[in-house]
Amino acid sequence: MDFITVLNKMRLSMNNSITLSLKIFPVLFAVLLCLETGDIYAKKGKARFFTDLDARWTVDKANYGRTASLKPLVRLPMELAWKNRVGRSIGSTPSAADEFIFVTTKDRRIVILNRDSGERIERRIFKGGFGGSVLIQGVRMYFNTRYPDGKVYCTEINTKDKHIERKIGPAVAAPILEQGRLFLFNQTGKVLCLNAEIGFRNWETQLQDKIEYAPVYVDPYLYVPTLGGNIYKLDSSNGDRLGSLELGGHLFGDLSSDGYFLFCALASGKVVCFEPDSLKKEWEVDLGHPVFSGPVYSNGALYVSARDGWLVKLAAEDGSQLWKAKLNGIAVAPPGVTGDYVFTGTKSGEVAAFDIDSGERLWFRKIEEGLSVAPLVYKDYVYYCSDRGTVYAFHAK
Repeated sequence: MDFITVLNKMRLSMNNSITLSLKIFPVLFAVLLCLETGDIYAKKGKARFFTDLDARWTVDKANYGRTASLKPLVRLPMELAWKNRVGRSIGSTPSAADEFIFVTTKDRRIVILNRDSGERIERRIFKGGFGGSVLIQGVRMYFNTRYPDGKVYCTEINTKDKHIERKIGPAVAAPILEQGRLFLFNQTGKVLCLNAEIGFRNWETQLQDKIEYAPVYVDPYLYVPTLGGNIYKLDSSNGDRLGSLELGGHLFGDLSSDGYFLFCALASGKVVCFEPDSLKKEWEVDLGHPVFSGPVYSNGALYVSARDGWLVKLAAEDGSQLWKAKLNGIAVAPPGVTGDYVFTGTKSGEVAAFDIDSGERLWFRKIEEGLSVAPLVYKDYVYYCSDRGTVYAFHAK
């Protein structure tokens, strides 16, 4: 075969390849146009499951009142709909968005469950355990980890892509996400502010005590509680310390707020209301019972779980007692509050619902595991997370 013949055959082969490509490419392009976005970005063959672009869970326990409820539609009586053991222990109330709940465990896992069935949709493992809840904005998650990892992360919910991964030191208080800024609180007393898009550090402030429980943001200030019983007021724009309030006792719970006044509870049993501008105490009452969790604010009232098994409702205006109900067991978890009910859980495994106006116990069940975190009320379910890592979902009969 001479050289000219070989060259002609090569030209014919190239022409055939080009013709075939011109036929295939339009078909491939048409197929891509027909695919849903989730299929294009799916990894390991899994379609994008989270689709609520407007999802927003940016404060620990849903709001600064710490009610741990979002869009509540619950009815009594309830029965156990499902349970799922997701880790060794759960140290914070789950977050919720779309058709899912997001559970963080002390053994380094974020587990995403279908809210109706309890089916595990995703499980992601990190190098440090979790003490705080996941924040959700759109299709992104924000969270921080304990020792030995000690980082803050921003990841995609669907694809695991990381937008932020930054060392901040071990943290057990959930971040705060406000006005494009991510406020972080590590256990050694360091407070940081990062740009929520790229993780650039805006400022950093060191306090003189440990931070274990959730602060409050009242624009334009941060109010940070410390384990030793101090409240620090910081300028959110630069981290400057503008004042402090010494409470005179240990604080084992989150701050809460009605949008202006702030509330806290000391381990000794004192519940305190203070004014945010001057940090002056408005009132202080002694419950006569130790308290190992923060007060929950809702519609002009505070709800407090006392460690020795009492649920107390106070008027937020002056701290006067409105009613008091007995719980069965030690209570270290704050209640979950809706417009009609107050939900509680104890270390003895009792879960119960009380009438919000009278304090009458309307419903209860017993599970075989202790409870240390507030129940989550999301739409028509109430979710309890146990010390042994099991999520219990209750639904109307």
